[in-house]
Amino acid sequence: MVKRIWQQHSFIILVLVLALGLRLPQLNGSLWLDEAAQALESSRPWSQQLQIAADFQPPLIHILLFFALKISSAEWWLRTTVALIPGLITIWASYEIGRKLISKKAGLITSLLLATSSFHIFYSQELRPYSLPTMWAVLSWLPLLKAVKLKRFSRLHWLGYTAISLLGFYSSYLYPFFWITQFIWVAWQQRHKLREMITSAFLITLGFIPWLPSFLEQLRVGGTVRERLPGWDKVVSITQLKSPALVVGKFIYGVMDIELTSFFITSFVLIALISSYLFFANLVKIKKTKALKSFILIFSWMIIPLVLTWIVSFWIPVVRPKRVLFLLPAAYLFVSQIATIGKKKIQQEWGMALVSILLLLNVWGVLQYHLNPNYQRENWRSLHQEIMTTYSPSETIFLFSYPNPFSPWRWYDQDLYPTLSTGKLYIKNVVQLSEKIKIVNDYRYVILFDYLRDLTDPDDQLRTELWSLGFHEINTLDYPNVGFIRVFSKYKPMAAQL
Repeated sequence: MVKRIWQQHSFIILVLVLALGLRLPQLNGSLWLDEAAQALESSRPWSQQLQIAADFQPPLIHILLFFALKISSAEWWLRTTVALIPGLITIWASYEIGRKLISKKAGLITSLLLATSSFHIFYSQELRPYSLPTMWAVLSWLPLLKAVKLKRFSRLHWLGYTAISLLGFYSSYLYPFFWITQFIWVAWQQRHKLREMITSAFLITLGFIPWLPSFLEQLRVGGTVRERLPGWDKVVSITQLKSPALVVGKFIYGVMDIELTSFFITSFVLIALISSYLFFANLVKIKKTKALKSFILIFSWMIIPLVLTWIVSFWIPVVRPKRVLFLLPAAYLFVSQIATIGKKKIQQEWGMALVSILLLLNVWGVLQYHLNPNYQRENWRSLHQEIMTTYSPSETIFLFSYPNPFSPWRWYDQDLYPTLSTGKLYIKNVVQLSEKIKIVNDYRYVILFDYLRDLTDPDDQLRTELWSLGFHEINTLDYPNVGFIRVFSKYKPMAAQL
């Protein structure tokens, strides 16, 4: 039996092993700001797990992590439960969709591109709800495709589709835009199953209604943050004109910073030209009934959610490539279809050229991610360890221009060092700032992060206040993606006094 399974599925098994191997490095890396906030929220008692008004996300990942934390708080374990495993399942399910809709070869190409994508690798290691809704999105197609194919009503497949979709709704607020695509596809291409789809939609709505009051509260709190902290919209989203282009760019180049250099321009133009050639050269073949139906499904999945998200972003800033990660499998399915559908030798050669270029870019992105600290997450764990070796907790206080100490600092410090926060998102809203921070006089060292202060303290008031109290900047640490960490003291180092 094992031999038969290996013979039938050896390639996808090897792809999954490759995918796992590429996702193990950095899996146990330090938690960054959002990940640590996620872990801290899930560490609270069960009665508080749904109290997430400040986090504009549905609650499923909080609940999953609550139980994961009962086993271990290790970074690798937490990321494995809600990111790595969903990422691997996504690769397998994408292969299955490609195999069923197009061909086994297309499914294998799709899975290989996903396995080697530095963008997908990064978010298969992210302790946030990006890999999770992507898994539900891809998985949901499997029972749906089976349900619409069967002539008779299949309660099992429709219930499976409904349950997976509801889990998707509870994983990401952008998931409904993906689900709308499925509804449109059934109404347009599979009209004979529209009644079942409407029934499924009704059940999904019933299942999500209990969370609606919390969703509205999150909207209110999010609006308050944008009002109180100028420039916050630019942090959580990007401009309307740039957002679709950045999504495309990140899907192609992954973690790499995209710049208008000859490398990026040449490779993008080459990909666009080959893709256009393959599409138009095979347009007649695509128009054939079976190929057209699969093309419409994949193209709708790739475009409609992005357009809907882009429109909503005029009111609520939600567009980020990571938030539409569930479009990446569709993009690779599209590439796989146009690369394999042609029968002429020149079309097959150009199809393999397109796949090869994307694979080479993926490999380059993976190398950049694993070798360049600037493409990795903020290393708060090492920062805390370095500070511990130099500055005593009894002599040192940390000053934060934020309502509370930063979540990764709280996660790794565990209240070892005393801290002082301004208590406000925007420092100009702090009443009697000078009086509030006078307590730092009781300590030999004051440590101040530049992290986020361009938003919360744009005029550098905290540093000015420390200078007025007689403190001098005696040391500066620089950590990739964390920025400068400034150490102040009234006692100048001996070398500085001389």
